[in-house]
Amino acid sequence: MYKKVVVLLDGSELAERVLPHVVEIVRDRDSLVYLISVVPVVMPAAVAVDVYPVYMAADFLTVEAAERERVKKELQAYLDGVAETLGPIAAHVETVVRFGQPADEILRYAEEVEADLIAMCTHGRSGLSRWVFGSVAEKVLRGATCPVLLVRVRPADRSASV
Repeated sequence: MYKKVVVLLDGSELAERVLPHVVEIVRDRDSLVYLISVVPVVMPAAVAVDVYPVYMAADFLTVEAAERERVKKELQAYLDGVAETLGPIAAHVETVVRFGQPADEILRYAEEVEADLIAMCTHGRSGLSRWVFGSVAEKVLRGATCPVLLVRVRPADRSASV
């Protein structure tokens, strides 16, 4: 039924709780799986309002580029490892690391690959933390043009094995 499945992973065990569901969805269906990890990018207020001299801002951007590359390599290696485990089950697995606002990047990528399904875990935030951090899952659910599978994992569930 689902030929192209986008799966959000952030390197955490919590996010990986979606994988058993994805395996059942794609098994024996010649499906393509797209693993995506999105690193949130926030511009420091000091640089954004130009409080520091230009050379300091330039130094910051150089350091930021090196750090971004390091993070990208780590996440890419992680996604490649997950892709290996899904390889025998899916027809093909692709991986991508993006930088930006997570919900926006997930939705953009799902459109690019013409996804039939987006699968992800929710962090189960509520109250103040949900208000402060927002809900990536909610934004994806509201903005997606395809079905979204949300696997809710509560703090008590985090110790359970996958």
